[in-house]
Amino acid sequence: MMMSDKGTISILMGTYNGEKYIEQQLQSIADQTYKNWKLIVSDDGSTDRTCELVEKFSRNYPDNKVVLLRGPGKGFAANFFSLLNRNNIDSEFYAFCDQDDIWIEGKLEVAVNKLTSEICSLNKYRLYGSRTKLIDSNEVCIGFSPCFSKAFHFRNALLQSYAGGNTMVFNRDLKELFETLPTDLKIVSHDWILYIICSAMNGTVIYDKQPNILYRQHDQNLVGSNTGMMSKFTRFNRLFAGEFKSWSKMNCVALECIKEKMPIENKLDYERFNALNSGLLNRVSNFIIGGFYRQSFIETCAFFIMNVFRKLV
Repeated sequence: MMMSDKGTISILMGTYNGEKYIEQQLQSIADQTYKNWKLIVSDDGSTDRTCELVEKFSRNYPDNKVVLLRGPGKGFAANFFSLLNRNNIDSEFYAFCDQDDIWIEGKLEVAVNKLTSEICSLNKYRLYGSRTKLIDSNEVCIGFSPCFSKAFHFRNALLQSYAGGNTMVFNRDLKELFETLPTDLKIVSHDWILYIICSAMNGTVIYDKQPNILYRQHDQNLVGSNTGMMSKFTRFNRLFAGEFKSWSKMNCVALECIKEKMPIENKLDYERFNALNSGLLNRVSNFIIGGFYRQSFIETCAFFIMNVFRKLV
């Protein structure tokens, strides 16, 4: 039974040499219980059959329901940002989509229902994200993404994303903020910056503990799930070596563009975050007073140590 139509969802898919799995992802979009979608694919210079397979899929749908665009050719983050930044992609809702996952058939329906609930509808900016079910290259379940329980606030967003971009669905007002940003803006990742901007504006951030996508883990993944102690340790070493500091600088450039629109309490938090680049006592006090945190207490402690060594901003 098809659910009631609550507006068009523009599915924003970034592709690059994805011929191996993309047909399964496209079929899972076709199988969605929510039918009012359109698919905009931005291909970043594939040299395999990716574009051919998208065009083949598009022939099943008239009236430009499936559109293939040429991406900027500067990597996955820039490719997704180019879709966010386009003011000619206009719909009530938007959903990010990777080329190699499989969507459970109710994914869009669940997201739209939550985004249009009575409570959420009161907020101008709305973002939905969920956990994921992890599968290997043979579609065997190998686990789930972490289950978060702390509040999804700007003070958390400055230190981590809360859900994979492949799970995210959001409203028009939130996308319109991104249309005002410079076209040459460099971002770390599309999911993280979406969470940062939404929470910076005190938007509603929905976290669904029920996974609605099968997130494929394989050698070609550009961004993995980062589960497992060894993976976390290796990642922390990279962050401590300066990777996180460079990410923060990129995120702050984006935040500067909307700073004047931010609520006063978030402006103060943002100023405290920037102060994490000052003297030691200032860094420690602003981290504590600002209440910056990761979803994991242990990781928050690790980031506090990084702050002591001026590795955050």
